Amino acid sequence: MIVVKHSNLRVTMDINHSNTICFIKHCKAIKDSHFTRKRKLPLHQLLLSILSRKGRTLTMEIRSFIKSIKSKISISKPGYLKQRQKLNPEVFLELSDFHVKNFYKDRTMVQRLKGYLILAVDGSSVNVPNTAQNVELYGNASHKNAKPQAQLGISCLFDLLNKMIIDCTINKWKFSERNQALLHIDKCNSITGEKPRIVIFDRGYPSGEFFIDLMKRNESFLIRIGATVFKKEQLAMTADDEYVNIMFDKSRLSPHKGTQTADKLAKTGSIPLRFVRFTLDNGSREYLATNLPMEEFSTSEIVYLYRLRWEIETAYNVLKNKFFIENFTGTKPIMIEQDIYATVYLCNVMHDILLDAKLEFNIKNHQKYKYKMEINKNIAIGIMKEELIRFILEKDKGKKKEMFDKIIVEISSNILPVRNGRHYKRTKGQLSGTYSNVNKRSF
Repeated sequence: MIVVKHSNLRVTMDINHSNTICFIKHCKAIKDSHFTRKRKLPLHQLLLSILSRKGRTLTMEIRSFIKSIKSKISISKPGYLKQRQKLNPEVFLELSDFHVKNFYKDRTMVQRLKGYLILAVDGSSVNVPNTAQNVELYGNASHKNAKPQAQLGISCLFDLLNKMIIDCTINKWKFSERNQALLHIDKCNSITGEKPRIVIFDRGYPSGEFFIDLMKRNESFLIRIGATVFKKEQLAMTADDEYVNIMFDKSRLSPHKGTQTADKLAKTGSIPLRFVRFTLDNGSREYLATNLPMEEFSTSEIVYLYRLRWEIETAYNVLKNKFFIENFTGTKPIMIEQDIYATVYLCNVMHDILLDAKLEFNIKNHQKYKYKMEINKNIAIGIMKEELIRFILEKDKGKKKEMFDKIIVEISSNILPVRNGRHYKRTKGQLSGTYSNVNKRSF
């Protein structure tokens, strides 16, 4: 059986898009005259150098890149950094948007649950180089009287089944996760199309105003509720799954007195929601709020949906501990944001390639193994980092296809068994030893 490499087609479309006039215009961060003159390092090579970086010293990064493109030119560190400061970071987000849009247009690849895309929103902190400029721009995350630590916040809308980062924003260290979530949702239709979706949130998101904003947008949602949020409704539950009516009475309006939030809550009066209560393995109880009807999703299906949310935590782990998103090229904010958005784009390309590799593996190894097998993401990232530049630089279409097929085959041959039901006690704090035996870098 011949496997059509959909990711190959999309990466090729990305390359073509990066050569368009609109994209090149978007690349110019400061002046329209940038990237017009012939330089030692033209725009397309500058973009490639950022995508191919491996977290080494800048001198070694430049040296490695020059060798990979088989060039005889010599580029100094100041010259390279000067070119980087001309580049708009958001061009990598544009590339990511373009790639993900084409992914959702491909109906053969998109996975759904009961016809819904299953999405999640969450934020995370990212340590950045500790300069006065970064502390002022992004914020100081350290405790009082402690040494300053510059840190920014990122927020992502993530597809839990298809493993795509649909949207990503860079913010100050302290930012409104709810506001960012609404911005992600408002952008979502332009990326995925108007497909039915369920958006899942964790404990930091629920509030009366947030529920109202979601319902006005006709969003289907599922939110974990903390022990102190809507406690009156939690205590009044007589079953593990029931409809409740949340009243916005004086006690809920008074904390927002004199604000637009108070006016919004008072005007709405009340909202109907479904509360689901379930017990964790350790005996503690958790509560979920949703507007999904009982006729469509049972109690057990609601709990299953929420547990899918863990995939966004895994995505952040991949960004931080597989792609090493916090290992920046330089200290300037423009380069920090270039590196972050470039990593988001690469993460989406990697997951797209993994879908093709998984299909290749399933066809060749149907019912061959005792355990369910998963492709080793760490190795996949290393292979992609090594081979993607060669693929992009190759001009011959036949050779390009052959190279991409080899990438898929090599990735699909690096697998790990999934042994369900294994639980290990969590070890907190720094383990002894400088180098971990289980967390090796692949590039």
